[in-house]
Amino acid sequence: MRSLIRTTALTLALTFSAVPANAAEWTIDPTIELRTGYTDNLNLAIDDKISTTEVSLSPGAVFSVETPNSGASGNVNFNFRRFKEDSNLDDDNVRFDINTFHRMERSVTGLNASLIKDTTLDSQLEDTGFVFGRVDRRQLRGGPNWSYSLDERTTAQVNYSYTDVQYKNSGGTGFVDFTVHSGQTSLQRVLNERAMASLTLSYSRSDNDNKVESTNTNLQAGGSYQFSETLSGSLFAGIRRTETDFLRGGFEYILSGDTIIGIIPRTENVSDSSTGYTFNGDITKTFLRGETKLTASRNISSSTNGAPIEVTRLGWKSRYRLSQLLSAGLNVQFYTSQTDNTASRNLNRDYYWIEPRIDWHLKEFWKISGTYRYTKQTFDDTSDDATKNAAYLTLTYQWPRIAVSR
Repeated sequence: MRSLIRTTALTLALTFSAVPANAAEWTIDPTIELRTGYTDNLNLAIDDKISTTEVSLSPGAVFSVETPNSGASGNVNFNFRRFKEDSNLDDDNVRFDINTFHRMERSVTGLNASLIKDTTLDSQLEDTGFVFGRVDRRQLRGGPNWSYSLDERTTAQVNYSYTDVQYKNSGGTGFVDFTVHSGQTSLQRVLNERAMASLTLSYSRSDNDNKVESTNTNLQAGGSYQFSETLSGSLFAGIRRTETDFLRGGFEYILSGDTIIGIIPRTENVSDSSTGYTFNGDITKTFLRGETKLTASRNISSSTNGAPIEVTRLGWKSRYRLSQLLSAGLNVQFYTSQTDNTASRNLNRDYYWIEPRIDWHLKEFWKISGTYRYTKQTFDDTSDDATKNAAYLTLTYQWPRIAVSR
């Protein structure tokens, strides 16, 4: 954990030192959270459930530095969790994201990088809806991006990203270390003050330590529209093609007449391919005292073990301000994950997540939040399912913004 802190601090220092000091605007918004709670099934397991209380401390900050032509922004968060049931469950997590840019006459170039060190029941679960077990996970991601203004309304964009994911002590869980190379090019056009349209072509190639290699090509078109001052929406849809190559083990029997006199293990190269539809859409409505948002998406994900999985996700997030000091919210998510390649038949499953919450702003900079989360995972190949109930109480302090201009 100390090495992660040192690495994060060094990256921040290099980022800020790389930005020219002349006419720079520096801001930082620090926060700290203290959370305590209880869960009746920490690992979201069918059997051998672990019920425990926990306490966590989470310092973090959002930062930015900007000059007229360049800048950087990002966030860093630490999460130190301690469990009453078993100290072996304790973990120290970190998340660091940074984005840089440099403006030129008609184009903008940039670099982005991120580091996530947590468990498979944290950020990966929220991205994919997959649970094989609670395993330590480290993800590194980064790459360049470039955009060019063809005219006042039309912009072309190109980006590349490299991802490396490693798991610790993942034997028997289904998690496998993997890497992903991905690229994307898009053309965006502002149609009028309310509408924008785009065409995007993306490509990714992943491979894991089990010798599973896959490629995914996706073409999407769509746009966003501002229906009114309080209602907006977007919809992008297209088609994808996915190809997977992997090794499949088997045996060759040596016969003497009708008698088996020997067995020779064999491996064979297997190739699968599939096509399907993809989409991403949302609609947002704001009210005088709140906001509600519906989202829907279907995409290919390689974020579990490098093998391609089609994940369809539906979500509803709503928030309402009861008074100047009190607000309530509800977050509902549903995932269904399917695969039609023989490299990962057993991954078909559904995942549900319901989380109501209430926030009380005690005074300036201080907030207390109460949340309850119900999660459930069901499987296509068994009638068993896994459920979890968890409740948390969180105290948050938001420091006043630190801003420096020079």
